[in-house]
Amino acid sequence: MWSGLDTLDKIDTTLHSLRSDAVRVDQQLARLTQRSALAEQRRLHLVHEIAKVRLAGLDTGELDAGLSKADQEVKILLDQREKALSALNQHIDQASVATQSQESARLEQLGRVNEMSQQIADTESQVQALLVKDKEYLAQLERATFAQSVAVQSKSKVDLARANMAEKAVPYKADSLFIYLWERGYGTTEYRAGLVARWLDGRVAKLIRFEQARVNYWNLTQIPKRLTQHAENAEQEAEHQLARVQQIEMQRLEAAGVTSLSAQLDTLREELDRRDDELETLETELNSLLAERAKYIGGDDSFTQQCLSRLATAMDHRDLDSVYRYVLATSSLSDDELVVELSNLDQQNQSLKADLKDLRTLHQGQLERLKDIEVVRRNFKNSRFDDVRSSFANQEIVVGALSQFVQGVLNGSELWGVIKRNQRYSNASAKPGFGSDGVRRRQGEVLGTPGNGSSWHWPTPRTRGGGISVPRPRGKPNGGFKTGGSF
Repeated sequence: MWSGLDTLDKIDTTLHSLRSDAVRVDQQLARLTQRSALAEQRRLHLVHEIAKVRLAGLDTGELDAGLSKADQEVKILLDQREKALSALNQHIDQASVATQSQESARLEQLGRVNEMSQQIADTESQVQALLVKDKEYLAQLERATFAQSVAVQSKSKVDLARANMAEKAVPYKADSLFIYLWERGYGTTEYRAGLVARWLDGRVAKLIRFEQARVNYWNLTQIPKRLTQHAENAEQEAEHQLARVQQIEMQRLEAAGVTSLSAQLDTLREELDRRDDELETLETELNSLLAERAKYIGGDDSFTQQCLSRLATAMDHRDLDSVYRYVLATSSLSDDELVVELSNLDQQNQSLKADLKDLRTLHQGQLERLKDIEVVRRNFKNSRFDDVRSSFANQEIVVGALSQFVQGVLNGSELWGVIKRNQRYSNASAKPGFGSDGVRRRQGEVLGTPGNGSSWHWPTPRTRGGGISVPRPRGKPNGGFKTGGSF
């Protein structure tokens, strides 16, 4: 069985692994993008050289100047891009360090919270041990248990009476003459009619023996009403007796110092929540920086787009048609190293484009999974699943789900569902369902969040400044980053 901290550690490990994988793919993309940029520059240079060396009869003055200027401008832009990317990487490193530091601080604060939570649990356990020997308390608990049992039985009788009435009322409701007289209140002080109408209604009543049927039908309708009133009275009595049980429990807990400890726990949890908010802000900033870097390494940054635009303008020169015709007309590549290199370079560029497309798709999927696992971890914390009393019996299922999430088999929403289904709260000294809680559970009351209306302190989800979010379902990534060119 895993504790909540063990499971949180596995989630953290998965998150850090995804971050490392994203950085690794970042580096691969950056290298491929740089190679593609250099290849485009080299292609421009080769075309320029072919134009000068092989086409002696062509007036290449304007072409030469245009290609040379484009080459220089592209070099300047790529240098600026490298500096901007270097600065962005520094910001990412700083954000990563700040995030890791906040995670460590949060873990230390969680340790203090769980230490206080365990102290409260131990104190509550001592109080429970005293209460099981307290005759006054046990007598009141017995009265509350009996009252709650009566309330549940009364409610069942109401449901049964209503069902019985619905069945037995069918023939009465099917008799149109009976319903006519019943709705007019015939035979009661509420009946109002003229002489002729009274005479006619009287003839109908005698014909169908209305009076006897009216009394029977009235009794039939009154039974559920009387039982409902009795059930309401029984429920009020049960609540009253249960409140007296809780009053004794709360008095004993306050005398043992649990009230003071609980106030301290609330303060510690407020600090924990504040650190979670700060961590979420840091993670959002880090994700924003990673998304910005993704533009650079995917060729979507402004510098790369300017390079592509400038190269396209330069390569659109009308005299280049002659260069391309010369290249196509060359019968032997072996005697022309420039043409051979240009041909090889074009083939390499096609391969680079395919590799970049695949790597961008992989990178996009990793960034999406990284955001999803952050949402899952945030929900885990806000649900107090990292509390000292939280545990996971089926750790193999959780490990398998995390592995499938990394592989892209499960999405974030499905992973969170697996975690929720396998989470339980253990005793941790004080017993769940003790005293007033036991009365509720034994009588089938569906309790909401653990700890609601309870004398005993069980972890409750965070309800302010955070809350639970659901990772949006995603299928497999269906495309990478789109650029305006080959890099």
